[in-house]
Amino acid sequence: MSDERIGELLAFARSLGVADARLVPAGQVKVEDRFRSQCREPRCPNYGMSATCPPHSMTPGQFREHISHFSRVLAVKFDMPLEALQEARRKEAVLLLHETTAAIEHKAVTLGFKLARGYSSGGCKVTLCGDHADCAALQEGGQCRNPNTARPSLSGMGVNWHDLSKSLGWIMRKTEDGALNPAAETIMMAGLIFLE
Repeated sequence: MSDERIGELLAFARSLGVADARLVPAGQVKVEDRFRSQCREPRCPNYGMSATCPPHSMTPGQFREHISHFSRVLAVKFDMPLEALQEARRKEAVLLLHETTAAIEHKAVTLGFKLARGYSSGGCKVTLCGDHADCAALQEGGQCRNPNTARPSLSGMGVNWHDLSKSLGWIMRKTEDGALNPAAETIMMAGLIFLE
């Protein structure tokens, strides 16, 4: 894998405004069945609403098999103000993450990583198709209305984001001075782009 291509991809990710972007071995991403079950209980509002979320997305077992064919993964994150994740503004924050993850995936493909595939935090149904009653991709013979933006849910496929972020030194919730704080001003939202 060319260091030049990776450098260009990292620079592109940072140009999109991510708080950080790191390249790690794909094997560092742990996938556990228990995280998918947390989508169902307590029930996430995105559960069953789109093809990118459980129970319609890949199972953790399928996802483990899928990512076994990749060698590296680009992890990106935004440190969002907590108020950006409140009901009124959450759609905007999740849309930014989906658009950013998709843009990095597309850039990776243009750089020669033909199998690059991005995954994102947060479901796509409310964010991208909130004005529609149903996910078009779940209809018989249906196609996603936003295939260039919608990305599957990391937690819905069992990604242990807590362990990965900890290994990267990324703090889920932090204050301005960077300390972990349950009453913090920001919370992390992240995406992963797998590269062959």
